[in-house]
Amino acid sequence: MTAIILSLSLGLPSTPAPSGPVSYGMFKFGSGKYHMVTADLRSTAISPGAIHVQKLTSVWTMVEKEKPLAAITGTFFNPRSERPVADVVVDGKLVATGNRGSAVAVDWFGQVHILDTQFKKSIDWMSYRFLLRGAVRIVSRGAVAVNPQAQKFKDSRIWGRAARTAIGKGDDGRLVMVATNSSVTLSELGKALISQGVKEAISLDGGSSTCLYYRGSLVVPPKRKLSNLFVIRDKPAFDY
Repeated sequence: MTAIILSLSLGLPSTPAPSGPVSYGMFKFGSGKYHMVTADLRSTAISPGAIHVQKLTSVWTMVEKEKPLAAITGTFFNPRSERPVADVVVDGKLVATGNRGSAVAVDWFGQVHILDTQFKKSIDWMSYRFLLRGAVRIVSRGAVAVNPQAQKFKDSRIWGRAARTAIGKGDDGRLVMVATNSSVTLSELGKALISQGVKEAISLDGGSSTCLYYRGSLVVPPKRKLSNLFVIRDKPAFDY
């Protein structure tokens, strides 16, 4: 009964999650409760990517148009300009710029990469179809690796306690997208991801921007409009 009650309270189906390459689950680690979408990147049925809009927009508007299976908050943005503060690539086109932070990238073969970049260094992203830069590295080679100051992040709220999102990869071909409304540090977030078998991970935007969408439900709804998302879609027959 507990699982059914939790599912209904989240607006998710009370029946088990559909089998397939993309699934939803929830776990606890320390004092935090985490919502997690897992995608099997070895599957030929799904396609990872990114969504970007010119101005802050309701998440519902973005997902209704793109109809992804799952989506998570993307990179940081400037509330005044409503523009991302770091590089964003969509379908091979650089749609926003800002030379800082780690990145999650999707190459032209649909493979996902977690990348670190040099501060203020402009990069030619031609090898990637989708990319969100400006993230904070939290797990490297299976160990917590949190040092936002070394990545030239100056806002102390980034390494304080907050609601958070993250994306990471395991050695088994899994991509995980995690969101929590629990107030956790970057190190706690990294440890939680490692407990799920993640070897490489970055923290994306959080706080009031924390958002996780899965199959028609906002599992973790944001408290503000957003400008970009990392998504998992059904793969069209002609794609890649």
